[in-house]
Amino acid sequence: MTIKIESPTQLSVQDIANFARLRTRSSRRLLQTVGLVFVLLTIANLCFPRSYLLSVTGNSPLFVPLPPAPRFPEHFVHGSRVPGTESVFLMVKTGATVLWKRLPVHLNVTFPQVENYAIYSDAPDSFAGIPVIDTLANVSERLRLSDAFITYRQQQGILRERPEIGAEELAAVVKDAWWLDRFKNLPMLAHAYRTKPNAKWYIFIDGDTFVFWTRLMRWLNTLNPDDVLYMGSRATTGDEDFAHGGSGVVLSNGLMRKVFGRWRTPIEYEYDDFSIADCCGDHVLAHALLEEGIPLSHGPGYPHVRKRFQGEPPSLVYLSPKDWCEEIVTFHHLTPQETTELYDFEAQFGPTEPILYKDVYNRFVMPHIKPGRKGNWDNGSSGKKYTPPTENDGVQTEVGETAYTSHAECRKKCDSDPECLQFKYKKDCCILSDTIRLGQADLSGGDAFSSEWNIGKIRAMRKDSGCDRLYDVDEEEGSFYID
Repeated sequence: MTIKIESPTQLSVQDIANFARLRTRSSRRLLQTVGLVFVLLTIANLCFPRSYLLSVTGNSPLFVPLPPAPRFPEHFVHGSRVPGTESVFLMVKTGATVLWKRLPVHLNVTFPQVENYAIYSDAPDSFAGIPVIDTLANVSERLRLSDAFITYRQQQGILRERPEIGAEELAAVVKDAWWLDRFKNLPMLAHAYRTKPNAKWYIFIDGDTFVFWTRLMRWLNTLNPDDVLYMGSRATTGDEDFAHGGSGVVLSNGLMRKVFGRWRTPIEYEYDDFSIADCCGDHVLAHALLEEGIPLSHGPGYPHVRKRFQGEPPSLVYLSPKDWCEEIVTFHHLTPQETTELYDFEAQFGPTEPILYKDVYNRFVMPHIKPGRKGNWDNGSSGKKYTPPTENDGVQTEVGETAYTSHAECRKKCDSDPECLQFKYKKDCCILSDTIRLGQADLSGGDAFSSEWNIGKIRAMRKDSGCDRLYDVDEEEGSFYID
């Protein structure tokens, strides 16, 4: 009812009565609303820890408003926003002792490519105008006061007293900060979902991870984000599979909605004891998901994860013939220089062209190997092992075997083994491998390995793969070889 008052002298007795009734109804509705809010807050206070209520109402340092997608000068950006990343929420997980070492390169190679992202650490900070969220700020009070959080409390105290301290000096003072990582994943994902509940895909990486975003999005566009999907590089501890965090982990909206969108005590408060006893945050996450009936998605069928996620840099990836024509979308344990090289490497491919394991070999391994022995080098061979027969060594070396006696004898053993593609040798130890790996220098002096690759077998395998072109030259290998 609307009462139009033109002047006080025009009010009738009926008008005054109607106005009084309207005031009474409005007051009653206001009291009912206030009462309902009070009841809901009382129920919430009984059901949820205070720190959770603070996190969702914005009064906690954990609930930091996410930055808008940064705008970089055109001359600074090599690429552009990758189509489809508007449906992704990216979490870059780091720590206060390594943030300034690992993240600067991402200002150029990662953040310009994705629409929505946040940086999560174990201390609040600001990075190039981007707020760094302390993902441990809202753990339970019991966990915060436990012995497992001594490092966190020490780090917080140092940062309060010395806000100017550099990351390298902080790392020298705060020992074993990496152990805090086991507590980060669950509260990080909870914060991400409550901040961006409508994202189709939630992806987290470490600060030394690189992603081929165009290739990753092309694959994700073939999947249904409403399915409950937990995807990454498969690792195992005990009898539980988990997605290795540094290789990149992808979680669907269907999974996040099921686990973090529920009305009960938040899941991140249910695994304090398990996190304290465990080593790794990626396994803590997998264990929590298994408790919810969600296993790691792997195997040859849907969602076709295969070997897309890698936990090593290109020089240390094991390149298997059976994976030669498979796609790859991530690498880990990268230096800033290696991250930049991978960014430039991806730019050589068209937007719809896949990047396969054979491409990694052709660009990052093949130029650095050639026939013959490479001294003081460990190529990571880890297959059949030959050593002098001794009691209780667990190695079955046949009587009369000579592969362990010299590099030349080890080479003969590899040549005679149809599956051997490379080997490494040191005194009394010959190890063969049916995969290819560049490896790294061995600086252990007189006990160092020498390594060798069977170029002929590798070329034959490449030719038979059906996806790898061999050029019409006698040798492609060794163009950047340094002995």
